[in-house]
Amino acid sequence: MKKQLQATVPLLTPSGKVIVSIKIVYDDKEVITNPTSEISLIYNGNEYKGYGIDYLWTDAFADLETKLPKDIKLACCMTCRHGNMCPYGNAENQLFCTKDLKINSKEDMCTLFDHTNPFEERAVASLDYCDEYVRQSDDCYTYNDYLYELKQKSIKQ
Repeated sequence: MKKQLQATVPLLTPSGKVIVSIKIVYDDKEVITNPTSEISLIYNGNEYKGYGIDYLWTDAFADLETKLPKDIKLACCMTCRHGNMCPYGNAENQLFCTKDLKINSKEDMCTLFDHTNPFEERAVASLDYCDEYVRQSDDCYTYNDYLYELKQKSIKQ
């Protein structure tokens, strides 16, 4: 069964942050063995689409970003260094914000989940955004597959 999510997402552009509408169409992971997702947005009159099979959408976000102009970047919790996944199992459209913590490993995320209740205190959606956004990079550990998927998609192009 197809589900749909419509929201907005900031794009980082050479002239600053631009908010655009975004749509995610995805298969319900409870029904489909190999989920598929499509993420689309319109920027400067052009439609861009990314596709993926991961029910967490990391590959679809990465695919979409590789199709955007080189100087345009998605700026949301999925692409933020503070947007970590759950080390014990994930749900679609769910990340955990660690902007006030230093996460150096999966073990740090396990400790966070073992000693606090991040579901109430830190849960954010993939498309959420705040002013403390910092793009994922190799110089900072994030327990999130987005950067890996982005590198894989970029190699294939």
